[in-house]
Amino acid sequence: MVKKLKLAGMLGLLTICAVLLRADNAGAVKAYEEGLKLFNAREYYDALKKFKESELLAKSNTIRANSLRAQIGAARKAELPWQEFELIETLLSRFPEFADVPASVKREYQLGDMFFKGKREPAFYAMRKISWLVGPDKTIEIYTRALKRAPYAAEAPAARLRLAFVYDRQGKVMKSLEQLRIVEKSFPESSSYKLALLALGYGCYEMALRGDGDGRYARECGEMSAKFLKLFPDDPAVPMVKRNLQRIRDAQARRLYDMAEFYHRQGRSEASARYLARVVREFPESTAASESERKLAELDRSFTPGDFPKGGTARFVKYKSATLPEEAENILFFPGEKGQSNLLPLPDLKEYFGKEIKK
Repeated sequence: MVKKLKLAGMLGLLTICAVLLRADNAGAVKAYEEGLKLFNAREYYDALKKFKESELLAKSNTIRANSLRAQIGAARKAELPWQEFELIETLLSRFPEFADVPASVKREYQLGDMFFKGKREPAFYAMRKISWLVGPDKTIEIYTRALKRAPYAAEAPAARLRLAFVYDRQGKVMKSLEQLRIVEKSFPESSSYKLALLALGYGCYEMALRGDGDGRYARECGEMSAKFLKLFPDDPAVPMVKRNLQRIRDAQARRLYDMAEFYHRQGRSEASARYLARVVREFPESTAASESERKLAELDRSFTPGDFPKGGTARFVKYKSATLPEEAENILFFPGEKGQSNLLPLPDLKEYFGKEIKK
């Protein structure tokens, strides 16, 4: 009898909880319905607020998740990309079982692309027509969080390439090179690979010219450039890559030559000769090679210079010359001609008026 009473009490308690739950969810359902009416009336911003109210009132995870999904749709229609991204993140973090995860992740990358191309969220929705009154650039934050959630998505290589561009534009060169290295190592089959390889080689080239203590950037530039020339021999960027590679080799040779000069001034001829020999052996086409051979012959009488080095890659860009285009109209008088005092050429306007003008 006691067990039956306990069971009846538990059932009664569950019934009361269910009634209270329906009562609590009633406000959420009502707010959701009002938001749906506003959405159908194309009042997307007001609909977004109503769906948010529905989420806050709901006690059921199902209603909360549906309210979040509705908010995502309203934010998208209201052209609020940053709010849409945050709502997608909330849905994926709190209610992944109610989300289409692949489609949601793809949309996050699309939102990052929108910000990268210049899209900004209005600072105040009521003044959204004022083009310059917008919020900050969220490209880095969106791409970073999307890559953390899905680092090997199909959109990841292009996102990392664009993220590297944004970092470089902000002067954060090390972070830019880090993203390029990930693309080069992890996505060799992607369409972004060639550009990442080219940008990584050029970035290391710039870093090496600024000052390369242990030669790390020069070596990486050489590796990336050699790989690019092997994989894409017909690419229009090949001449530039070859010139950069030659300049880097010149810089490496000059660094070894300077070390040899230092040891020579210290009276350490053997150490100086070793560095000069490296220049001759490893960088025979560099600008420092001939000078290194001459000094090495002075230091080491057993050294015999080799043949003249073959011509290397041109170190300067050659530009084609072209003549200036001729005047497109006939000129009657030039300034200072025949006693004329006009400051500008006087054109022949007969073709405009259909008759000849008296001179």
